[in-house]
Amino acid sequence: MATAHRSTIEMIDALRTVLAKVERPLTTQELLELASRLNIPASQWREHLTFDPHQFSHRTIYESPYFEINVIGWRSGQFSSVHDHRGTACCVLVLDGVLTNIDYQRDAANELRETSRFDLRPGEMLSRNDWEIHRCGNEQPCGVDLATLHLYSPPLRPLEERQHHGYLIA
Repeated sequence: MATAHRSTIEMIDALRTVLAKVERPLTTQELLELASRLNIPASQWREHLTFDPHQFSHRTIYESPYFEINVIGWRSGQFSSVHDHRGTACCVLVLDGVLTNIDYQRDAANELRETSRFDLRPGEMLSRNDWEIHRCGNEQPCGVDLATLHLYSPPLRPLEERQHHGYLIA
């Protein structure tokens, strides 16, 4: 990705234009640099935001052979499954609300153990790469929603290939 032009990106269409010019997958660091340039007003991303009472709701706003960009709406208590990003760099930008991230590692017995837990607020970012195992979601009280923007490069593989099952040890 060319690094000479680092202006702020303030429109979803401008983000699409930038991504359309990139002809290869980006690294996690490059995705973080791109996400740090985003200053998209709520009026832009809210039109893509949806919520489902039973599970988090995502809407893809851009897709190419090198990228997938999703806006995700999370109700209180909704979390992703425990997963990795096998073969994909990921960057999450919190748009509104508080995102809780929980990281895991497999121990010697191949059990999943929680290794860290932290919250991110609007404007803060999280990145994950390849085999890093985590889950994220909305741990806030009932009625407090969460909106996030997820940038993946290249697009995600099917969730069935990335989920981690087994007994979780806190």
